[in-house]
Amino acid sequence: MARYTAKRIILLGLCWMYALLLHAQLAERFSRLGMENIRTVSNAEKQIIAYEDRVYRNSYEGVKKAIETALDGNETKTICLIILDENGIPQLKIEIPAELSRRFHRKECTLYDVYAEMKMGTQADEELELLKGKETIQRSNWRPDLTVYPQLFLENSSFNKLYRYYISLAPALEMPLWKGAELTAQVIFPIVGNQKGELKQIRPGIVAISQGFYLGRNIYLKAVGGQFTNHRLGGQVSGYWRNKNGRWEAGAKLGLTIYSIFDNAGWTVNRSKPKVNASIYGRTYLPQWNTEITVEAARFVYGDYGIQGELVRHFGEYTVGLYGVYTGGDANAGFSFAVPLPGKKYKRWKGMRLKPADYFNYRYKMTVWGEYVDRKLGHTYNTVPGENRSKGFYQPDYIRYFLMKTTKTR
Repeated sequence: MARYTAKRIILLGLCWMYALLLHAQLAERFSRLGMENIRTVSNAEKQIIAYEDRVYRNSYEGVKKAIETALDGNETKTICLIILDENGIPQLKIEIPAELSRRFHRKECTLYDVYAEMKMGTQADEELELLKGKETIQRSNWRPDLTVYPQLFLENSSFNKLYRYYISLAPALEMPLWKGAELTAQVIFPIVGNQKGELKQIRPGIVAISQGFYLGRNIYLKAVGGQFTNHRLGGQVSGYWRNKNGRWEAGAKLGLTIYSIFDNAGWTVNRSKPKVNASIYGRTYLPQWNTEITVEAARFVYGDYGIQGELVRHFGEYTVGLYGVYTGGDANAGFSFAVPLPGKKYKRWKGMRLKPADYFNYRYKMTVWGEYVDRKLGHTYNTVPGENRSKGFYQPDYIRYFLMKTTKTR
């Protein structure tokens, strides 16, 4: 009996050591991929890996590499991947059951089948609880990216006459500080144009610090303060909720800003009463067409109230959108797009990463003169450089569709 007990203890000890070795190897594999803020935990049935992807431009390409790496290092347990955003906030959960993993290793199914059968969602509260207190490998804190954003401005008084334009480069230092916090400091360098005043000056772009929070149950909050686009200086608080499959989203934001401009006269700040802007929105994703529909009710910067609707179609990494605004008794409309720029993968060099923007994005307004402009209707601002619907897009149906599509065509 004592001999049997000793053998059992030795066997359990060997299994425990093997699990620790597998645990360490998997974290190291993700580190070699270039992933950051990696945490892992495992039990008898499940291996959980949380990570942040600041390497791959394409969200589903990064997910593909992570799935392949996890499958290669584990064939006996259920694999659970938690993908974090640039501020360490959970965005997507992928679960590959142990039986599916075993079938893949026995070559009874392909990677395409894994993508089709794996479970995907947005809520990972249970897994995040298990990861609490676990060591974080390859931290991104205080490791900056210097990202160069191209900027294009076009404005015309008719559909066939161009009369105002400029092109500039706007490098931005983007540095995570601690969990959920990021510092952004951007400078705009004019390249060519027919503008005077501010648009011909080297000047600050977005200079801000933000803090994100995950409250659980798919509720996210973010506070940001600093200098924003469209000459706004101040702060904004926003939040949103997503359902478990990521097809429905609802959110709100509240901002308090003043007018701030850098031109030949230096830095001018209007110290009159701050302007309040606020909005609530609802968004749905239609997987049949890879399309998002957003409806928003807003109080814009200069006090006008209105409604905005937008339709965005995802063509892989490319997005094309149409929008319309009705505010203050007047209307405007336009289109937007985001196009991926060269370079699919970027690694750090001695802690710093120098890279072009992942996407070139542009938003065109149909009405840029007349009463709509004179009354300053529909004014908004961005708090993040190069904001678009392609970067960091982790909607589950979108990820699965393009994983399967790109695998099937190869």
